[in-house]
Amino acid sequence: MVEIVEGQRVVSGDYGRGTVAAVFGGEVQVLWDSPLLEGTTTRLFTHDRAFVERLARLRTDEEGREVPA
Repeated sequence: MVEIVEGQRVVSGDYGRGTVAAVFGGEVQVLWDSPLLEGTTTRLFTHDRAFVERLARLRTDEEGREVPA
């Protein structure tokens, strides 16, 4: 099982980049950088923990860019 912590940056092919906002056992809330649907403001989504465990984690490199962890 992959450790999921609040504040962890992640990236998804469907949602883009986001930050883990909360962990509730089997569910994880992610605040995505951009709304999923154009014209909406909703960026906070609750996902199944297994989905978030499969996402690529991001870290900030020496130059301040986000790169895969």
